[in-house]
Amino acid sequence: MAIVAVAILGALIPTAAYVLLLWWIDRYEKEPVGLLAVAFLWGAGPAAILSVVLEIAFALPVSALGAESLLGRLLSASVGAPIIEESAKGIALIFLLLVVPKAFDGMLDGIVFGAMIGFGFAMTEDVVAYFVPILTEHGLGAGLINIFLRTVVFGLNHAFWTGLLGASVGYARLVRSRKRRLLALMIGGLLAVMMHSLHNVGATLVERTVFLSLGFSALLDWSGVLALGILIALDLRTERRWIERGLDEEVQRGALSPQEFDLLYSARRRLQVHWQARRQGGRMGARAVGRYFQTATRLAFDKQHLLTLGDEGSSLAEIERLRGELAQRRTEAWRWLWPAQS
Repeated sequence: MAIVAVAILGALIPTAAYVLLLWWIDRYEKEPVGLLAVAFLWGAGPAAILSVVLEIAFALPVSALGAESLLGRLLSASVGAPIIEESAKGIALIFLLLVVPKAFDGMLDGIVFGAMIGFGFAMTEDVVAYFVPILTEHGLGAGLINIFLRTVVFGLNHAFWTGLLGASVGYARLVRSRKRRLLALMIGGLLAVMMHSLHNVGATLVERTVFLSLGFSALLDWSGVLALGILIALDLRTERRWIERGLDEEVQRGALSPQEFDLLYSARRRLQVHWQARRQGGRMGARAVGRYFQTATRLAFDKQHLLTLGDEGSSLAEIERLRGELAQRRTEAWRWLWPAQS
């Protein structure tokens, strides 16, 4: 029991920290908790189980080469595993795109959903395939070293790989051309598999290269995470421009004041006001302000989608509905937004 507890806590604590960081990164419009939970649980459950079944099936013909031979291990780890695992994780992303396309406002949302799937998958894989077996066979010292390596040094890997596909899904959502959509999805999927494969090559050759190949994998992984971080930063700037452009019209219409406009396009000021509302009004104040922010952002984003994708059947009606909802949310949040004026 102690071994299982160490294994679960060793995976759960870092995963919770990464999920909270991901939640914080999505500054302007948080994704629905239910959808995020679906993404995480898909990675932790069905995607992990499906991957195990398919990897066992893949290993059967490979075993003819010798299961412990270098070629056999490379084929299993660097060809079979990346293709199978990224496909199993990617199913949820494609499902979400088809069922709730409006959940994807751009690449950032795709990255968030993809990373959430990756965190769920990594947590299950770490506990079952690595932490429990190593703690059982080699003891606490080796187990803790492995936990550190897999949750800190390589802790963002699965989130990074599936985040690449997620970025392509978010991009595909914003283009009208079907060919460009399919091309974006293919590129994202290939990048995810390729980066996963290169990492596994380094891990498979670790004994033959005196850990140099593992260092290569770590450098490659963190370079990729940094590149994805830059992409996130650029997409946040794009979202801010959408908010400025979308809400400026509401100022001109008299639905928002210039003071509110200055607040709504600044992620930093939003955070300050949200915490101020929580201190003064507790959960009720924070909820009222959060709903106001969310509705204003949703209105700006839907206006942008109307410009980019045209009327998707009910876009104009949805914009008018959001304008009415924003007026209501504004009234509810006013006392927490500007307490000195209330």
